[in-house]
Amino acid sequence: METLSFELRKLGLTEKEVRVYLAALEFGYATAQKIAQELNISRPTIYEIIKGLKTKGLMSEFKEAKRTYFTGESPDKLLRILHIQKREIEEKERELLRIIAALRAKYHLEEEKLFKSYQGPTGLKILESDLLETTAREIYVLNPKNIPFNLKPIFASLRKRLGQVQIKEIPIKKSISAGLIIYDKVIFVSQTKPLKGILIEDKNFTAVLKEIFKI
Repeated sequence: METLSFELRKLGLTEKEVRVYLAALEFGYATAQKIAQELNISRPTIYEIIKGLKTKGLMSEFKEAKRTYFTGESPDKLLRILHIQKREIEEKERELLRIIAALRAKYHLEEEKLFKSYQGPTGLKILESDLLETTAREIYVLNPKNIPFNLKPIFASLRKRLGQVQIKEIPIKKSISAGLIIYDKVIFVSQTKPLKGILIEDKNFTAVLKEIFKI
């Protein structure tokens, strides 16, 4: 019985609705008073529960000798609840697709911003995460000593995930508090306060820089 009750609740019935519906099926037909006494639920509450079950198509009423009796509808009617839920889900899906379309339009506007600026430790963590997710097998690092990333574990993680990754570090003799990382994007990091970084996603810009460092 507990399993049956659980399955009915999964269809959206409350615990009391389940108890009343199962009692109605067991009785065949009964007055609200009899159901209330059997389940130890007040009559006003029973009427509210029956009203909800009637709306769901799981109970009906009839009059006999000036008394109102309630009966549980066939369990086959439970499919009606499932069909209603299915329609509601489909409607929610259509609504969600409309929302997604609107969000995509906004997202594409953001995509056009090929130069994204970040500041502070949190911003630099975002840049680190982007580098960690790359699939590029060729990475150039200009002025690595002035890049505030822990590059060794990052590169170790990339090699573990991607296999062979060519990494070329290019030191700079002059004292410049900034550096570049070139992969399928470009990260520019400046250590002047506040810490800041720029993520450049322009593929042509990235390709040109790579060619320069290959010379």
